[in-house]
Amino acid sequence: MLIVSRRDLAANLAAYGESEASARVAGMSEEEINRVYEIGYRHALSGEHLGKASCMAAVEVLEGAPRLLRRQRRVWTDVPAALLEPDPRLLDAYRWFELYAGGEPVDKRTIFEAFSSSLAPTLPGFRYYKTFGHFRDVFEHGTSYIGFERGNGVVSLRFGVTHSEVERVRQRLFEGVSASTYPQPRTISKYTPNMGPDSPHWPYPSRPQWPVSGSEGLARACPEMVAFVQNVALPYVIDHRDPERIRDTLVNHPGEADPLLGAQSGAQTVFAVDSLLRERRWLESDYVHFKARYAGYVASSREALERDYRAAVEFWDAAS
Repeated sequence: MLIVSRRDLAANLAAYGESEASARVAGMSEEEINRVYEIGYRHALSGEHLGKASCMAAVEVLEGAPRLLRRQRRVWTDVPAALLEPDPRLLDAYRWFELYAGGEPVDKRTIFEAFSSSLAPTLPGFRYYKTFGHFRDVFEHGTSYIGFERGNGVVSLRFGVTHSEVERVRQRLFEGVSASTYPQPRTISKYTPNMGPDSPHWPYPSRPQWPVSGSEGLARACPEMVAFVQNVALPYVIDHRDPERIRDTLVNHPGEADPLLGAQSGAQTVFAVDSLLRERRWLESDYVHFKARYAGYVASSREALERDYRAAVEFWDAAS
């Protein structure tokens, strides 16, 4: 998809002479905006300039049919002054990046070495695997992970658990679930870009991500990451060694886990825990719970839920 902010879309429409469409952007539904993203992407693939591609898409969505824009070139003097003001969110992002930019430039290797060295004393029993950029601790029934991921200059954390017994049952119950040789959390996991002050799922006082680009910024980020791991990530990966805790999070606190293997992965994991712990009453109530949650999902996800529930019931019937 070709994603653009509403402000930028409205400004570009006005510059292309589409003042009426520009005024309607703020009132577009999320569904309409997503269609603009999709159609704009197709225009961009055909060679259109990104700004023009988005505007052509917006006109098509708003009017119901494609057409050429009123201008071939943008005239910025026609854009309302309010649309030319810097986006406050963009300015906030610039300030955030500046916090971690001081000092000498640092590369990914230096950043990961500093983070891993700072975290090691906080993670007794964990071993750092440089190749994978993560800490790993093997317990009786699986492995806990806390790992680094870096994209667009920002370091994030992914932390979670692979519970071998839950995964064994899940592979036995459901089609298309196979064992993975790549070491990563497969049973339950959380990714820090989905956390922060504005997160509706897991609020956190600061952004648990670090756009480090300088040595002074790295020195600032290390104690912040250590505090986050001590207070959040480490308790999470220890608590979720318990299958019952995994189920509780996926059912009652869905924002505290991210889908790992598709939208239905949470339901599959819960059904697997119910089967592992021999709790048939949980299976029935969990099915009702996920059926209500999936009511607004696409048809394929709802169908997968029904298929997975039937597989779990057949497993119980065969075992009884």
